[in-house]
Amino acid sequence: MHEVRIPNLGAQIDDAEITEWLASEGARVEAGEVITILETEKSSYDLEASHSGILHIITEVSDDRISVGDLIGIIADSDEEYEKARSR
Repeated sequence: MHEVRIPNLGAQIDDAEITEWLASEGARVEAGEVITILETEKSSYDLEASHSGILHIITEVSDDRISVGDLIGIIADSDEEYEKARSR
């Protein structure tokens, strides 16, 4: 399993807003595929999947600001792997 976190987007950027998920919950994504769009006070950023697998969204689109480093999703090799990890 691989965590999807808000990346460091620049020197003076502490948070971002998820404006759109381009990949749906439970969708198969490929490494390098843009999965969500993040917006800061200065710009918009395309966030790419770091690994291939099945996307499980933790943080939905909202007007809430999310801190750099916060967990927003999980990419699992299978639904079973995700469910097994959730049950721990």
